[in-house]
Amino acid sequence: MKLKFSLTIVLIGLCILSFAQNTFINLKYEQNYTPTYYEIIEMFQLLDSHYENAILVENGLTDSGKPLHTFIINNEKEFNPEKIKAQGKTVLLINNGIHAGEPCGIDASLEFADNILRNKDGLAEILDNTVIIIIPAYSVGGLLNRSAYNRSGQTTPYETGFRGNAGNYDLNRDFLKCDSENAKNFNVLFTKWDPDVFLDTHTTNGSEHQYSVTLIAPQPDMFSLTQEQFIREKLLPGLFSNMKKGDYELIPYVSWMYPDPKRGIKMTQETGRYSSGYASLFNSYGMMTENHVYKDYPDRVKSCYQFIEMLARFTAEHSTEIIESREKGIQESMTAKNYSINFELDTTQFRMIEFKGYEVDEKQISPVSGLPRFGYNKTKPYTEEIKFFDVYSPTEEIIIPEYYILPQAWKSVVDQLIRNGIEFSTLQNDTTIEVEIDYIEEYSNAKIPYNGHYFHDKVLTRSEIQRINYNAGDLVIPVRQKKIRYLIETLEPKARDSFFRWNFFDNILDAREYFSSYGFEENALKYLDEHPEFKKEFEAKQKSDPEFAKNHRAQLAYIYNNTEWAEKSFERYPVGRIY
Repeated sequence: MKLKFSLTIVLIGLCILSFAQNTFINLKYEQNYTPTYYEIIEMFQLLDSHYENAILVENGLTDSGKPLHTFIINNEKEFNPEKIKAQGKTVLLINNGIHAGEPCGIDASLEFADNILRNKDGLAEILDNTVIIIIPAYSVGGLLNRSAYNRSGQTTPYETGFRGNAGNYDLNRDFLKCDSENAKNFNVLFTKWDPDVFLDTHTTNGSEHQYSVTLIAPQPDMFSLTQEQFIREKLLPGLFSNMKKGDYELIPYVSWMYPDPKRGIKMTQETGRYSSGYASLFNSYGMMTENHVYKDYPDRVKSCYQFIEMLARFTAEHSTEIIESREKGIQESMTAKNYSINFELDTTQFRMIEFKGYEVDEKQISPVSGLPRFGYNKTKPYTEEIKFFDVYSPTEEIIIPEYYILPQAWKSVVDQLIRNGIEFSTLQNDTTIEVEIDYIEEYSNAKIPYNGHYFHDKVLTRSEIQRINYNAGDLVIPVRQKKIRYLIETLEPKARDSFFRWNFFDNILDAREYFSSYGFEENALKYLDEHPEFKKEFEAKQKSDPEFAKNHRAQLAYIYNNTEWAEKSFERYPVGRIY
């Protein structure tokens, strides 16, 4: 009996071990196939049903009318962000399929989720101090718009989704302006989880080179000192050296000094419209992988998987440093006197890195047209030291105010602040407040819409101190709060991705009052009679400017625009500052 009992226990143990090692997903990337939206969700549902320490959650709807999912993996059955943060765990958020024609991260994240849950290669140890959240498919509408004729620059996989979402937005330009339901609900879940590390997986069709995966890293100069040092001294060296130990080496995203990468490549600064730039506004270490479209799809998935696993291990191993550097970075931003709102690449500073490329060939003959074309000669690979430009210098700074005052009338902006967890109070009574206010002196519009907006590229302002009447319910926003960077980057009109640039305040750019040459005549004459000093100035202008003296409309305009008749709210930016 004892022998039978012992054998039974062994058999049960073997069954449990076998069950734990089974895979519950069916990926076919080796056959150049990436799953459909429904297959993706079904596989995550299967993992959810088999593991108590993982759950698939809906986070509102996307533009397609289908849910925005997150798949949360912990080492216990605890999925409350506040409780998880209280335990001192780091949070790693991974976003996939933002451009549905770039699906390698979808496959890689499914495989990683399956492997970590069944503890393949001891991966489950990552979960001791790190919670992993995966967005399986961000652009659901793009994934549903599946075709073999999307993404013309890639040959594999055979079918993919479309770059635009259901509302035809490029979702990686929408994180600040939030035209899409996808972005609105992403803002909410990002606020809820406050991830310490963020990864967005992409595919690029840039220059040809020997790497399967490249990285758009968090740009150090956009962070305060502690985080800048952590990025330069720990994060970037760790990510690149750890990747080199695997099958796939990592290189910075090849944003090259045209026309040949041999002239050097530059680090990019991602602003808040992009996912990683949005993450950086909250002192999160946000980054993007850019897998190389010219590599075979299995290589792209495997190299993306290697990066995800490596990043998860790095996050777990440096959990305390990551959390502490973020906290200190936030405090440094909150106590700073000035804030840089514009930068430019410093081409005098660079370091040398090894680069494995292919020789440029500008005289290749196109097999399609039979004519010369630009290309790369893959029979001539090279390994050379090239310049890497990774330093940006501030070109414009502001003095950080203590408060912003925002009239409640600008509801779309108020909604954005609420979604992002901004702290504010409201005025209890109508009141007059002395504030610094900006006037928009000059701005330029793009000639064609950019992701649904006529973005204001050039913005020039002047400032005035004014006493302005505010209403009960208007917002008083303390600037020195944890999300100070988000506040400044969105509410300062000249910041690179401000709400002003994205047309949230365009109603101020056209006047509501006006004057007619006939109707204003009586009031103009009355004003001159009642203001003798101004009348002297007006008459001096008539004498000194012959063209002005002959132009009736110009003279009335001079009186209208240089007196109390002028419309003070015209081109006046509505956000006031208190220092």
